[in-house]
Amino acid sequence: MRDGDGRPHVDAQSLRDVDTYVYETIATLEYTGRPATRDQIAAVADLEDEVLDETLTELVRRRLLIESDAEGEPGFEPANRGWSTAPDQARGM
Repeated sequence: MRDGDGRPHVDAQSLRDVDTYVYETIATLEYTGRPATRDQIAAVADLEDEVLDETLTELVRRRLLIESDAEGEPGFEPANRGWSTAPDQARGM
C-alpha cells in the first residue's frame, strides 16, 4: 500500500508486542474506575522493571496513555477512547 506521493504507507500507530500487552493490561485493570498504578500493572504484567518503565514512558510519549497521580504513585489510563470497562465511566476525546 502506498500513500498519494508513492511512498509506502507507514502506520504511525504501530505497537510492539510488549506495548500492546501493557496497554491491554491497563485497560483491563481499569474496571476499578481509577487509573491503574504502576505497582498494579507490574503485578499483572510480570515484566522486568526496566522493560515496564520503558514501555510506560513510550506509551505516554506517544499519547496512548495518560499519566496521572493515583493514590500517591504514578497512575496510567488509556487516552482518546470513549469506552470503559467500568460501567458509567466512559471517557474520551
